[in-house]
Amino acid sequence: MIIDVNASLGHYPFRSLRCTTAEGMLALMDRNGIDRAVVTSLQAVFYRDAHRGNEELFEAAKASAGRLIPVATVNPTYVGWERDLADAVERWKTKAVALTPEYHGYTLTDAHGRAALARIADYGLPVVLRQRLEDRRQRHAWDRAEDLTVAALLAAAAAFPKLKFLLVNWAGLDGAKLMQAGLNGRCLVDFARMQVVYRQDALKLIETLGVESVAFGSHLPFDYVASSLVKLANVERLRPADVERIAWRNAAEFLGLEK
Repeated sequence: MIIDVNASLGHYPFRSLRCTTAEGMLALMDRNGIDRAVVTSLQAVFYRDAHRGNEELFEAAKASAGRLIPVATVNPTYVGWERDLADAVERWKTKAVALTPEYHGYTLTDAHGRAALARIADYGLPVVLRQRLEDRRQRHAWDRAEDLTVAALLAAAAAFPKLKFLLVNWAGLDGAKLMQAGLNGRCLVDFARMQVVYRQDALKLIETLGVESVAFGSHLPFDYVASSLVKLANVERLRPADVERIAWRNAAEFLGLEK
């Protein structure tokens, strides 16, 4: 089994992407042997009202028989965001909450960011933080969002010691620094942007934080699935039980998914 913790549905305004609908995503997953995927809404990132994107995402995921696991995105600069968060948690039973401060105009450490992190922590849910959508070298001129920094992540982790973090599409993470920030046992990092063979980023993270800290992620539909499947194949020198953890079990336990 494979659970992909790093996927998105919806329209991306800066370039054409394939497989952006639930049907297209499921077909792509079938072709590549991916059983389930954690999906956020690109429209929730770019709509003025993020919650409209959440509504479309949760509606689209209904027909997937549980294979698409929708995660709500909250914009704490928008009026009524706390009501939107409560709606996502209580009505839709979202398994996590995504924040995109680089697109929504706040930081993780300002009043908006702290308020959102505090409310997510109150609900006992993990926060999903994506470092970036695309490499800055190939972005549209109007896409001026900065990458999330490791310093901002560490500050948020230190400020909210009970909050869990699902970190997707990150590079440059240092296991020792994550440990110092108290993230041992409360973070799950996908390997979509990690090197497994050359620099062995994922394996170094496992050595520091344990195999329970790493999960399969592909960054669909922005990237090809094959590269992440190759990464999964290249951690097979680990014990079979550890490979299973990376492939799906870590994600299922971290998000409280039914097996």
